Amino acid sequence: MKKALLTGISGYIAMHCAKELLKRDYHINATVRNLDKVEDIKNALSALSLDVNKIQFFQADLLSDDNWEDAMADCEYVMHVASPYPLNQPKDESVLIKPAVEGTERVVSLAIKNNVKKIVLTSSVVAVSVGHTKKEYSEEDWSFADKPIAAYAKSKTLAEKKAWELIKNADTDTKLTVINPSGVIGPSLTSEISSTQLIIAGLMNGKIPVNLPIHIGYVDVRDVALAHIKALENPNSDGERIILSNTELWHKDVSKILKEGGYKAPWLTVSVPVAKFLANVVPALKGAKRFLGKDMVKNSTKAEDILGISYIDIKKSILDDAKSLTEFEKV
Repeated sequence: MKKALLTGISGYIAMHCAKELLKRDYHINATVRNLDKVEDIKNALSALSLDVNKIQFFQADLLSDDNWEDAMADCEYVMHVASPYPLNQPKDESVLIKPAVEGTERVVSLAIKNNVKKIVLTSSVVAVSVGHTKKEYSEEDWSFADKPIAAYAKSKTLAEKKAWELIKNADTDTKLTVINPSGVIGPSLTSEISSTQLIIAGLMNGKIPVNLPIHIGYVDVRDVALAHIKALENPNSDGERIILSNTELWHKDVSKILKEGGYKAPWLTVSVPVAKFLANVVPALKGAKRFLGKDMVKNSTKAEDILGISYIDIKKSILDDAKSLTEFEKV
């Protein structure tokens, strides 16, 4: 019997990971902060004709030792997906950094103690690319956590570094692979959404009233979940950081795809100076200031070369995302 600990199962990415694990006949020990979410999780996965009886739920918090030992029991594998993510930047960065770092330390240390075969950690491309002045980035790069960068980027960077440090310094056969997705989009299985989905929602509902000069990578959540499974089962991924990014798009590119799919989206694209002005006066755009005018692209084929990932067409990802946002009344 294959058994994996999946942390934060109620989250957007983790739900898709649960789907892929169940499809491959894994049994899952799943953590949730709030047991009230369990029925929604079961209903969503049951609707996909998956056997939710293979899931055992544990109430666990990243900032507490309670129940983690029980959740880790008899697990050969760990997918550590749980991490706080902001829909808005917090005033106190420790709100994100403390649970991200301490939670990672708690889960990875316990996995090592229990001789888990493999840990797959969900990090982010923001642990790779933030703070650089160069255009291209790869898995060799790290975001500058010692500089004033966004709290979320700092939390992911410090949490990932903690995981690598623990593995490096331990006398263990436990292997670690880290997945670094760019902006994750695609259909939700529950009402949980990602921060990147808010970009698409904002373009659709007018909260982002114009196309800003923002260029970021996008990847489908289904590809992200599949990459986690492939990393779990492929020893060639041991010790690797793996960036996932289908392609990089400007806002105007996303809007064009939305409009071609029959959805509302801005037609006007503004310059960097105008965008900076708008970001100062439109609250919803405030967080976008640090991205304006930066043409950043990834330089990596590890997802394709090591994991054999063939990305879902980006147009399908965006339109499936838009449909999901509409169905869950997020726009």
